[in-house]
Amino acid sequence: MVSTGTDGAFRIEVVRLIVSGRVEEAIRCLSTHYKVETPDLRVGTVKRHRRVLACYVHRENRIYVSKSDLLTNPFVILHEFYHHLRASQIQTKDQVEKRADSFALSFIREFNEAR
Repeated sequence: MVSTGTDGAFRIEVVRLIVSGRVEEAIRCLSTHYKVETPDLRVGTVKRHRRVLACYVHRENRIYVSKSDLLTNPFVILHEFYHHLRASQIQTKDQVEKRADSFALSFIREFNEAR
């Protein structure tokens, strides 16, 4: 389990977990940190979303990634986790892509600066 002492250290550790293939652990840590239910993670596609790299389905509480190699892509995983986080906290389908991108990039930026 990741220590959540500082936001910067937490973000770095989450990205490190994802790039090292420990995506389920990273998602559990994110869920604990943000106090939301942990979403399931599946490789596959969803009807009406076959052309996207990944998507979050709120009614299933599940993140889908289209290919297994995307499981180690921190941008994809964090972007979709943001959709889960937003849906969990405000119970709405209004999920802004730009904010999801910013959320993911903030983690990746911290990770890159620490290297």
